[in-house]
Amino acid sequence: MRLFLGKFSNNYPEQIEKRYYAAGDENSSWYGGVKPGDYVFVSYEGKIIGLWKAKEYTKMKNTVNSKDDGVLLFDEIKTYEDVSVSNDFTRYKHFVHDLNLVNKVTKSVKGLGFIPIKTTENCPNPEDIDFKSNGINIYIALKDVDLNPKEGDIRVAINNLEQMKIIAIEKFINGEFVIYDELNDLYEERNKEDGKFTIKELNDYALEDNATKKRKFLITLIEELEKNGFMKVSNAIRLYDNLLVGRKRSATTKADDSKTVISEETESDEEIAEDSEQYMSYASLLNFNPNLILYGPPGTGKTYATQKIIDHFEKKYFRGNGSYKLAEAENRVKTITFHQSYSYEEFIEGIRPVLNDDEAGNIVYKLENGLFKEHCINAEKELIKRQNNAKYIDMIHSESTIWKVSLGERKSDEIYDECIKVGDIAIGWLDDQDLSELTYDDILEKLKEESDYGNKPTQNANTINALVNEMTIGDIVMVYDGPQTVRMIGVIKSDYRYDNKYSFRHRRSVEWFKDLNYPINIHKYNGNKNLTLKTIYKLVRMSISDVIEIVSQNSTVKQSLEDKHEIKPYYMIIDEINRGNISKIFGELITLIEQDKRGKVKSFLPYSKKEFTVPSNLFIIGTMNTADRSIAAIDTALRRRFTFVEMEPDSSILAQFDNPIINDHIDLTKLMDALNEKILEKFDRDHRIGHAYFMGIESLNNLYQTWYFKILPLLGEYFYNDVDSLTSIVGKSFYDNYGNIRYLSLTKKNNGLSEFEEKLLEIYRGKDNG
Repeated sequence: MRLFLGKFSNNYPEQIEKRYYAAGDENSSWYGGVKPGDYVFVSYEGKIIGLWKAKEYTKMKNTVNSKDDGVLLFDEIKTYEDVSVSNDFTRYKHFVHDLNLVNKVTKSVKGLGFIPIKTTENCPNPEDIDFKSNGINIYIALKDVDLNPKEGDIRVAINNLEQMKIIAIEKFINGEFVIYDELNDLYEERNKEDGKFTIKELNDYALEDNATKKRKFLITLIEELEKNGFMKVSNAIRLYDNLLVGRKRSATTKADDSKTVISEETESDEEIAEDSEQYMSYASLLNFNPNLILYGPPGTGKTYATQKIIDHFEKKYFRGNGSYKLAEAENRVKTITFHQSYSYEEFIEGIRPVLNDDEAGNIVYKLENGLFKEHCINAEKELIKRQNNAKYIDMIHSESTIWKVSLGERKSDEIYDECIKVGDIAIGWLDDQDLSELTYDDILEKLKEESDYGNKPTQNANTINALVNEMTIGDIVMVYDGPQTVRMIGVIKSDYRYDNKYSFRHRRSVEWFKDLNYPINIHKYNGNKNLTLKTIYKLVRMSISDVIEIVSQNSTVKQSLEDKHEIKPYYMIIDEINRGNISKIFGELITLIEQDKRGKVKSFLPYSKKEFTVPSNLFIIGTMNTADRSIAAIDTALRRRFTFVEMEPDSSILAQFDNPIINDHIDLTKLMDALNEKILEKFDRDHRIGHAYFMGIESLNNLYQTWYFKILPLLGEYFYNDVDSLTSIVGKSFYDNYGNIRYLSLTKKNNGLSEFEEKLLEIYRGKDNG
């Protein structure tokens, strides 16, 4: 007898209706080795809905493309109701807790749809398996605490409250706890590389690594151990993910050198098996229109979805191994939250007061780019990429300084030719000494000591100091040709070096843009000011946008298809986009974000007096909380330019990816659905409660805190001073006649339930709430 868990997607409900699984030829890895005659427990939306028996591999006509596809047919043996994969299936007493049961049954496993299930010797026949009456308890407990266990219960034994160290993983068999070899070995295997951490150490690491879900579990565990000496864990999945796996790590690509390093996984990458097809469809919408808004009630995962959309967009439309994490590490993702006082000056550009560097500390007014304009500039630089310069273009950023540089002497091109050939800029003062460790004052002092440098030591010191100390990697250099023209443009790619192979020995390496139509007139970009003969100085009137325009307009080589593959997408996430004054914030740029105007239509900005455009490789993802402001009230100009996707409350997410059953009694999916049905009757669909409010609840005490300090205050805001509506939704037990909240007891009664649990059950069981 061989048992499997089969994962069936809600994107293909016809497979459930017709009892088949389509994955092509019988040898496809998706079938997981299932043979005719094997039994499969059918997992659908986080629940076991039936037991099927594999019948045969055959061909079936695909309704989409009318082709014959390979499928596996099944016979239905029995059906199940309200059997949770995480809470019921993984706690069945006759299943062995190996990696398949504690991890793979709920996680996305690439190329595998059927997970083998190992059983004990005395496991009943598949058709006789009863999950509800044969579940085990899973405890994390101090070794000397009496748990009153039953046959098959699991105990993770902890040595003491001071250290909180795992000393054994055991199973209760024939009246005593014995080592549970399979689970104990798995724990040892997963922690052999870094060693075993105590619970308190794991909690500290979770804080350091921003693994918020894991930390919430560990904080609850520590509190329960200190209070009761044990914690009852809802299911084996959460035990493994949050404790037994240790400090979970994953391979991550480093942004600067593309090397693979090991880094801690954060909350967003904890192997949650979301419906990737849903996020892929959203990524396709973003490719269709670079302006996307996710809207819905609070707690529906809108902000989380922005990250997953970027994950899938990177993989499908940019590079197969891309991800949100990598894009963020490369500074290609910026996140902002709109609010009522957010302005154009903060988003696009504005004149702001700054303290001067002089001793008096006077205030001066400076033109500064806003977050959106800066991100547009950084995205726009991608458009001048070529295969041979992509690495150096990545060094440029919106704050890169632009320098005018003269190379060599006025009547000779010898130094210029040499610098262009070897890829350098160079100056020739103080040729007999390395200036690496010298400050401006040191350089000035040395110049004064050298009588050969005439009566301009300060001017010369400024020039030398600029090359030695002020220039940075990613800065732009423009080589002087005439009062209005330059004859070469490059990107600085190294720090200062002293090289005695040359006559001009103070140098920096530069990547030159050699395929431009030189000389180039930059007069208008420099504020209609002529260039001077000073060797090195900043072109303060020019911006990186000007450089990008100059390079793109004067290129002698068109961007090839291979070059375009180097262009990286940039993302602007605008949270709570409907809370800001759109007309005030976007100003004239509301037109420029339209897809057909990207990179083509320019607007004249009022502060900088320069033209500006939004590049085609910048993607805007906004979120809207409909409880704060209905989508019906959104700015019309914004509505016409964005694609809108509704994110609805979805209780099935709790069943599939979280902890749907609390204390073996409270079904959070049913509680959430019942609340939202009543909110729909009393208010509207925009004010329903999202599934995120019910996620990450580990214990009855967690649920108590969530209920009284999140759910009820939210309902109180929706139905302010409307006691009748509140009590019709949650019952009269939670409020007195004046609308004051009543805090019910958590003490167990003779029936094994607390008053708090009883009243929550009444909400979704349809009992009279009086």
